Amino acid sequence: MKNIRISIVFLSMMLSACGGSEENLTSGTPSNSFQEKLSNTSWVKECSAYNKFQGDELNNLWNVKIKLSIDASLNATYRTEYFHPNDIACKSVMFDYFDTSKFYIRGRIMTEESVDANGLDETFTYSSGNRGLPPNYTLIYVDGEKLYFGQKSDKNSGKTPETRHSSISLNNYFRKLIN
Repeated sequence: MKNIRISIVFLSMMLSACGGSEENLTSGTPSNSFQEKLSNTSWVKECSAYNKFQGDELNNLWNVKIKLSIDASLNATYRTEYFHPNDIACKSVMFDYFDTSKFYIRGRIMTEESVDANGLDETFTYSSGNRGLPPNYTLIYVDGEKLYFGQKSDKNSGKTPETRHSSISLNNYFRKLIN
């Protein structure tokens, strides 16, 4: 009986030392299954208000619809269609922009909302209109047919890895397109 207890304790210690079967949430190691889940997918963010300038006087500068495609190498292509503020159904496109970026999935990060997300370093490789978009250090999270990104805050602007977004909004997501 004593040998069984010792064996159980020893096996428990070995599993703990090896990390068990759980993914290490603080190691910074990305999950291959998460990368596979993102590969070769298409997403859409339906008509929503967009304001690049976060001031009260310019509350709904544009309405936008965003289409996002992610290939097997985690290259992302965004098509953002802009609509007049009064066009809340997004029926008549005024202009659009195309952006391409490379996704680098980082380790698991617990958000302020206690959601187990992944870090995302996004480097833009093309931006129509020569807008020169800077790298974005954010979060990425998939829940079934919904894709979420991190959101900016005063402390967490996403401009550097140290100021990576730490929060997501569960009311602001892309919906998966089924081919």
